[in-house]
Amino acid sequence: MALINEEGAAELVGTVRAARNKAHDMVGEQLAQGRERLRSSSKTRKSVKTRQRIMEAASELMVERGNTGFQMSEVSDRCQMSKGSLYYYFADKDELIAAIFDESVDNLVDATEQLAAEAGSAREALSLLYASFVRRLRAGSPLSLAMTYELAGTKDGSLPQVTSRFERVAKVLASQLERAKAEGLVREDVDTSVAAVFATGGLIASSMAVVAGGGTDSVDAITTGLLDMIVRGVGVEGEPFTVE
Repeated sequence: MALINEEGAAELVGTVRAARNKAHDMVGEQLAQGRERLRSSSKTRKSVKTRQRIMEAASELMVERGNTGFQMSEVSDRCQMSKGSLYYYFADKDELIAAIFDESVDNLVDATEQLAAEAGSAREALSLLYASFVRRLRAGSPLSLAMTYELAGTKDGSLPQVTSRFERVAKVLASQLERAKAEGLVREDVDTSVAAVFATGGLIASSMAVVAGGGTDSVDAITTGLLDMIVRGVGVEGEPFTVE
């Protein structure tokens, strides 16, 4: 077996050292990346928490006043943060109210999905969904105020933006109308997707009518009337309408 000469030994030692240093650098880089991910995760959690606190403060101001006439400085004061920090999370008042609207709609849909899942029948589910929707859009609620603000024309094309947020509601209703078919409550030939869009529009319009009226006594009457109109229709038997 040939012996390694002095030059070969030095080269071997250098190779081993280089490999060791490279491994050390890789471990150090992985540790640094891990620490950075932890810091990033911590910042994300903190950002979400702060963002939620800002939205809650703005919602409180809206409910207290019964309108969306608050100033961003009032929100920052209530959150005990600088106005500059507030604008880091929300560029302006429009963006803040839009976020409140989105969250309110998400909460509404989550609630309707739960009600639908727990209801013993499609009839019960539809009744509960409608009543919940109208009550959550009661006068002075963050959802009703935020929706009114959006519909006031603060942005171009505000109506399509508002209605698009209720697509999940339409999907929940469509699933319950399909369920109603199996229970003999809805005709087999009904396009439940179209009916759900119609029903969602009725929900929004009727809820806003209750808001405008400023009372809740008519909630049950409106809910019953809408459900009856959807299930029974308003026309007499005969030829269906066609587009000329």
